[in-house]
Amino acid sequence: MIERIMVAGGGTGGHLFPGLAVIEELRRRIPSLEVRFVGTARGIEARILPVRGESLDILKVTPLKGQGLGARFTSLARIPGATMEASSLIRSFRPDLVLGVGGYASGPVLLAAALTGSATALLEQNAHVGMTNRILSRFVDRAYITFAHTAEVFGRKKSRLTGNPVRRE
Repeated sequence: MIERIMVAGGGTGGHLFPGLAVIEELRRRIPSLEVRFVGTARGIEARILPVRGESLDILKVTPLKGQGLGARFTSLARIPGATMEASSLIRSFRPDLVLGVGGYASGPVLLAAALTGSATALLEQNAHVGMTNRILSRFVDRAYITFAHTAEVFGRKKSRLTGNPVRRE
């Protein structure tokens, strides 16, 4: 039974809101569920989650994709530190599951979770799997997908076709 869940990622509403829909349903089923979000200061999660009264830990990680060469090197250099920081958050919170919702902030958290032996899953809402989720596909225990053909990226055994979670509101 899940008592504590860590939700990692965001950046855009397309990543964050399906994760919020999952949490909404889990809280309906498990009223005592403890939830902790991990994201970045520049993503939509930094504006939305505090207003909703959610706990948000901020990682110092930046995108690799769509950046110039210098910014890409800076982003690569930040990944080890962000992974160590995520590992510390996981050890202190002790989640039963670490759920990645997509976006570059989910990378270090799910990698740290896999390395610490935590249960991992990710949501893939898109028809074309993003870079972070493609990389994480090797490390996660389960992938909840919206489109059947994306199972090719994660493997048929890991994939569960669930559709895109939508909040009640």
